[in-house]
Amino acid sequence: MSFYIQVEQQTQIIRDIIEYPYEGYQEVEIPTPLPIGINGGYYRWQDGQPVLDQALKDEVDKANKPIEYVELERRLAASEASYEQLASESNANQLALMELHMMLLGEMPDAE
Repeated sequence: MSFYIQVEQQTQIIRDIIEYPYEGYQEVEIPTPLPIGINGGYYRWQDGQPVLDQALKDEVDKANKPIEYVELERRLAASEASYEQLASESNANQLALMELHMMLLGEMPDAE
């Protein structure tokens, strides 16, 4: 199907795509359905096809996240790090307790 796209010349990032001719847009043939987010700023026009640039998408998504979401991600990462530290300390404590138990068993006289 014929579409008209606006592409940044240096980066080849697709900025807009429409169904009618417009100044500054180039006509292209693209099969439908169009990829979701094709005009989101993270698709590049390469070899006559829209190509998802995942690194650019991640960058755009990160820049568009609400501040509350960014704060939640930060707190979640801190919580996961704290959990991992507690789990490591718990494992070390269990090992120490087992070693103490084994030492005590070795010191106890045999019951006859």
